[in-house]
Amino acid sequence: MNIKGDFNMAGLFRVSRKILIVIFAFVLIVVLTGCRKSFKKEFFGTFYANDCGVSHGGFEWSGGYKASLVVSGSKGDLTLTFEIGLGDPLTVHQFSVSDFAETAGNMSFKLGGKAATLVFVENDTIWNGDYSNHFIANKSDEPSERIGSLPIEPFSGFRSHYYIELRLKPNETL
Repeated sequence: MNIKGDFNMAGLFRVSRKILIVIFAFVLIVVLTGCRKSFKKEFFGTFYANDCGVSHGGFEWSGGYKASLVVSGSKGDLTLTFEIGLGDPLTVHQFSVSDFAETAGNMSFKLGGKAATLVFVENDTIWNGDYSNHFIANKSDEPSERIGSLPIEPFSGFRSHYYIELRLKPNETL
């Protein structure tokens, strides 16, 4: 039996080469897409505010909030959930975060276009150790208790003389 096929080695090589190029391009696209995938970080903690301008003192109003910061890449959201106080003067509870960055001992971002810097505090001296090992920033009229920087302007409903403090820890369960 004599089978004379139309087998052409050069044609097979061209087809195989095209298939390899398509496979290589597909793998390259998958790898590059995976490399651009943003990291996701979550932080949790508390936010405290009062109307006297310092952490402890004679105030008429004070309130506590549960705080959550979720970032992906350099953008994210800070969410404050009211937990305790005589009413909630805060009119917005979710804030867009941009330009998020972590460096040795600090975390920084923009909140409503205003710069915020939280400093890692190993030994919390303001609250007798309750917030040791947290990233903390506050706005205080008392220079000796200032930590990092936290603008009051994004927190609509709070007045410019309020004391505010944000304390966050990384969510280790992720």
